[in-house]
Amino acid sequence: LGLIPNYPGEEIYPPQPMVSQTRYVLDTYQANGGHYQEVVMDNTAHSPYLEAPALFNSHFHAFLTD
Repeated sequence: LGLIPNYPGEEIYPPQPMVSQTRYVLDTYQANGGHYQEVVMDNTAHSPYLEAPALFNSHFHAFLTD
């Protein structure tokens, strides 16, 4: 995006595989007796509660009342 001056780019600093890392942790949690539900919100990144508040709130409130 050009937001950071002199940023070398993805070739030097590639994005981290956060989704697969998070799934690994949650799958391990579930394998040990825990429970989780994954919700993937398209076209959002680190702050879905700001990027798509209505959709986020619908999932979040459903979780709170579950």
